[in-house]
Amino acid sequence: MSETNPQRSEEPLWLFIENVQDYAVFMLRPDGCVATWNLGAERIKGYQASEIIGQHFSRFYPEEDVRDGYPQRLLDLAAEEGRVEAEGWRVRRDGSKFWARVTITAVRDSTGKLIGYGKVTRDLTEHRHAELALRRSEERSRLFVEAVQDYAIFMLDREGNIITWNVGAQRIKGYKPSEIIGQHFSRFYPEEDVASGKPAWELEVAIRDGRFEDEGWRVRKDGSKFWANVIITPLKDSTGELLGFTKVTRDFTERMTAQKSLEDSQRRLEESEKSLRELSLHLFRIQDEERRRIGREIHDSLGQYLSVLKMKLDSMSNRPRLDEIKECSDLAEVCLKDVRTISYLLYPPMLDEVGLTSAIPWYLDGFSKRSGIKATFQVEKNFNRLSRDAELVLFRVLQESLTNVQRHSGSPTAEVKISHTQGTVTLHIKDEGKGLPAHVLEEGSQDWMGSHGVGLRGMSERLRQMGGTLHISSNESGTEILATMPIQDATVPSTVSS
Repeated sequence: MSETNPQRSEEPLWLFIENVQDYAVFMLRPDGCVATWNLGAERIKGYQASEIIGQHFSRFYPEEDVRDGYPQRLLDLAAEEGRVEAEGWRVRRDGSKFWARVTITAVRDSTGKLIGYGKVTRDLTEHRHAELALRRSEERSRLFVEAVQDYAIFMLDREGNIITWNVGAQRIKGYKPSEIIGQHFSRFYPEEDVASGKPAWELEVAIRDGRFEDEGWRVRKDGSKFWANVIITPLKDSTGELLGFTKVTRDFTERMTAQKSLEDSQRRLEESEKSLRELSLHLFRIQDEERRRIGREIHDSLGQYLSVLKMKLDSMSNRPRLDEIKECSDLAEVCLKDVRTISYLLYPPMLDEVGLTSAIPWYLDGFSKRSGIKATFQVEKNFNRLSRDAELVLFRVLQESLTNVQRHSGSPTAEVKISHTQGTVTLHIKDEGKGLPAHVLEEGSQDWMGSHGVGLRGMSERLRQMGGTLHISSNESGTEILATMPIQDATVPSTVSS
């Protein structure tokens, strides 16, 4: 360090000061002129010792500070109070500015006489820039929060009292800052929530979990309610001490109303679908009742007439032209048999009288005789009767399925099974024919329509109305049909054949 007293330059303290580079450490004479200069001063301010010793230290200050007498005021204050600290812009040798933190200490001899000043300067330009950037960022954040209108963003102290208030909070909740700052945030909750301690509980949860989110009714200044989405976040310092809370509230009333409207529409749609299913089932019932009526009338009227005709023809068998009479009698017998078959197929009385598992063997027996196809039937032992609607739907599926076996498959056999598993009943129908072409299985195809009733397409719809499904799989080895529907009245099985 260059100094006015060379004899002290070898002392350890002065050697240390001379070599410090992060701080400009130098002495001023009582008049403010530079008396010593270290490496740190040279690095920070840009002057070599020979250029600056003897110069007034005001050279390091901006012109406006020099004109204002600021350097001298610092010396006067240091002389009066012993030391002074200041931060501000200073000027290097090349004219560039840096932000400095300065400490000036008055130096007195043993008699108290002022012999100069010790001056320590540190370059805090980077720190200053970072601080300014942080301030600008905080200011932008503050301006952003204050300008946001779609969210109520505000802060609470540790007790839940409001300490900040943005435009969005004023718009959503109706309070001006002067009306609400300092008030407890429980003011926004319905009376029943306040009585139950919900506001305090939310803060406790936020502290425990690091965050709290909720949706519910909140109250505006005018007493009206709105549906709010609320997020509360605790604010803690670096030591983990709780400073307060941030609270973000959004008005979701329109969304909630739209959601409720959607749910109401969905419920009405489901009710409409249920009504449509009930109507469809009712129409199917009417259709089956009509079949029953037609079958009964054919049996009771036309059947009776044909029976009488056969009796009369039989009584004429001893008269001339016996061959023709015999032929008439045979035709009448065939007609009577067909009428009875048709009437039973339209609505078999056995289905009501003895149930599905008894009506199926009767039907298969007639089917085998008419078609030449060997049909077998398996049913679970002690299988309870189903509801009338369920038995009728499964019987119609059986009719349509076997009609397709006879017409399309060329199969010599047909297997029919009824099984029960976990509250459902399944009707299995399988043949060993040539299988169905792919287009036959396409919904909407004409081949979905059979000659009896409304065909497999109708059966699929009937099953759907009963909560069931119709599945058809087919290949060159045969076709399998599975008709499944839920039931409440079936017995867990062991299998027997019939």
